[in-house]
Amino acid sequence: MVYQKDFTTTYTINGREYTVTAPALFDSTTDELLPNKELDDKAAEIARQLYREEMGLITPEELKKYRAKIGLSQRNLAELTGLSPNTVALYEAGAFPTTANNKLLKALINNDKILQQYIIDDSGNYSDELVSKINFYFQNENDVVTTQNGEPKYTAIQLANWFRVENYFEREFDLNIEPITQMKVIKLLYMAYGRYLAMTRNRLFSSPIIHMQYGPVITEVHDAFKSFTVLDQDKPSKVALDDYNTVSQDSEISELLNNVNQDYITYNAARLSKLTHQPDSPWSLTPDRMIIKDQLIFDTFSRGVEK
Repeated sequence: MVYQKDFTTTYTINGREYTVTAPALFDSTTDELLPNKELDDKAAEIARQLYREEMGLITPEELKKYRAKIGLSQRNLAELTGLSPNTVALYEAGAFPTTANNKLLKALINNDKILQQYIIDDSGNYSDELVSKINFYFQNENDVVTTQNGEPKYTAIQLANWFRVENYFEREFDLNIEPITQMKVIKLLYMAYGRYLAMTRNRLFSSPIIHMQYGPVITEVHDAFKSFTVLDQDKPSKVALDDYNTVSQDSEISELLNNVNQDYITYNAARLSKLTHQPDSPWSLTPDRMIIKDQLIFDTFSRGVEK
């Protein structure tokens, strides 16, 4: 048997010592300290973070969030700064940047005028993709939409009602299926949005998607159903049924929603949250309560990754 308790140890990083108290694993019989990679790595990372703070070094999270803000891949950032893609990847994995590289990256992160000057001075030396992404950022665009005319055909509420009514019909035939929750509806809509954006470069609905504690939140649906945990214990409302019938007449959209519903029918909201909370997901790369950029969602879902 084993147990956990706080343990204090001292780490030496580049000649500097950092004392860290963090949970560690012990043998219940002998009370001896046991090696545990997960806990040991967490304690070591605390020491590394103390070193970064003392030396004024950028963190992996700062670098990832900066790329997300501008809409750059690791390769784009490498091209912009003259660093190698491998160097950027190492910094985001936790390696300490050199003094010169740290100054360069901190300057970019802290001052958009420096980024703008890069493009003004050297646009001829950069790829069209990089220049386009940076210009997109400075134009305050938040999407990759290139073909859509006008507003999306359906609101997020109409699509949420499709999932509600479909759940009601499923429960009529299978007693093991539970009533759908507000949180699961939102997550299914997010998955449908990502798939649709990747396939068509169009928005499925116009409501913003926000980084909240429990994952990507579709504001329109959250505001409409925030007083409910479970949406329909019994038969959905006439409005929901009407929306279901309307959306079901659209073969493209109903097929999309049905595929998402079937792929995640056994998932509850908590399990879906584990998908969206993965490292480098659009949610994880977006600051709290900020809009998740379409570019991030598009880049993720177009790779066939749903998170």
